[in-house]
Amino acid sequence: MNRILEFIQRNRKFYMILALIVILNLLFFVFAGSRELALYNDSAQVLQDTAVQVRNARRHYQDARRITSNVLDAQKRIRRFFGSELSRGGSVLLELTGKIYDILNENHMDFQHVSYDRRAELKGMVNRIVIHVPVKAGYRDFEKLIRDLEQLPFPVFIDRVSISSVTGGKISATVDIVTFYKEKTS
Repeated sequence: MNRILEFIQRNRKFYMILALIVILNLLFFVFAGSRELALYNDSAQVLQDTAVQVRNARRHYQDARRITSNVLDAQKRIRRFFGSELSRGGSVLLELTGKIYDILNENHMDFQHVSYDRRAELKGMVNRIVIHVPVKAGYRDFEKLIRDLEQLPFPVFIDRVSISSVTGGKISATVDIVTFYKEKTS
């Protein structure tokens, strides 16, 4: 063992350089390995993020297709509404008024008069007509009146119900019914 120690002592510079080279190699290996590991982990995270983005893109694509389909359906309904369901004024408005009076009488409404407001919309293509119906009735009759007005066979909707008073089980209110008609062409 003494001989080995003497040999190492005599060649200690060589062994020091050899040890230093081995330590540097080990440090380089650890550094390079950790860099490769970091690259691998980063790549795994990038792949995971990309997968999430692809899923989100597919979901947004499906949502966009659904929205596009809804828009096309709405455009088709609007074309059909303007083409066939939207009536010209005149006798049809008189028929609608007659139906409203029939519903008012059937529901035992106490009403004085029905008034109208007309306003041109969509660059003069359509008339928006608001029919103001002031009524006085019991709660159940008033409730039935609203249901019956919603069932009118015309393109109408109830725009507003303004209740002015409730006394002795009677409701005093104004029901605004809106309908649209094509502008009359000369």
